[in-house]
Amino acid sequence: MLLIGCSKEEPVSSDSAPQDASYSMRLSIDLWPGYYPAIIAKEKGWFKDAGLNLKLDLPGNTDKMLALFSAGSIDAVAVAFGDAILVTRQMPDIAVILVTDESAGGDAVLSMNKEVLSDLKGKRIGTNLGGFGELLIRRMLDLQGVKVNEVNLVNVDASKVPDLLDSGGLDVGHTWSPYVGQAIEKGANIIFSSADTPGLIPDTVAVSGEFRRSKPEAVKIFLDVWFKAQNWWLTHYQEGNQLIAEATGQRVTSITLEGIRLLDREANVATFNDATSEQGLPNVLKTYNEFYARAGVIRTPAAPSILASEFLQ
Repeated sequence: MLLIGCSKEEPVSSDSAPQDASYSMRLSIDLWPGYYPAIIAKEKGWFKDAGLNLKLDLPGNTDKMLALFSAGSIDAVAVAFGDAILVTRQMPDIAVILVTDESAGGDAVLSMNKEVLSDLKGKRIGTNLGGFGELLIRRMLDLQGVKVNEVNLVNVDASKVPDLLDSGGLDVGHTWSPYVGQAIEKGANIIFSSADTPGLIPDTVAVSGEFRRSKPEAVKIFLDVWFKAQNWWLTHYQEGNQLIAEATGQRVTSITLEGIRLLDREANVATFNDATSEQGLPNVLKTYNEFYARAGVIRTPAAPSILASEFLQ
């Protein structure tokens, strides 16, 4: 079994490296269903069979994971596209090699008060500030005609939102699956979600610039195996859910693709090259660059060259 832990102290790595693998790659992922094909492929031994020793970590803390990636301690991360763009502050040459999925309801804004959407002024609203969660919150506020300075934005990790809502530490909070389900179990209600902002939150896998340049064949192997695992999951859904639950220590009922649109290879090629629609990756990159510039988060916009579609061919 792949051992994956959610400790904030140290990532828990997968089993030891096979000695006959041609390439090695260390990947850290958020706890998010769109990234679970990596778990399936690891459990099935498909990476090893293809000649790739994939070391898989699940740190359980996005900020720490991004810090490790920026420091060069890991080769790749699976995170929301908005978070991947943030890494360009330290690593401008990262490569986004894959859009795993689009959040189409999987990211949610919740409150214990289901009527709070009509009365947001003065409320404590939690999300990971400076990232895609803040952009989602700002879109919600815009649609409700509420200014940012009329609410209290609080910086919190997504995993903490269910407990903070339950304890009264937050009035409103943004998080994602499986934490959305945990919050609902505590009595919270979804008041807004990524389904209300189509295309705003694509989820991705990014590799370091050094890995992109030195191991292009490893990237191609990774993608081939990823799409194999993704397709297998969609055709063996219950079996796949059981495998993922055992590997991550979650309940099977917590594993769901509801609110998540997985992207296969063909859909990836389309979104990487779609410069005309708002949901095409080049224009989503522009949206985040503009948001981060206004917020003073990034001085130099992420370059279009971070979109590494060449590996998908």
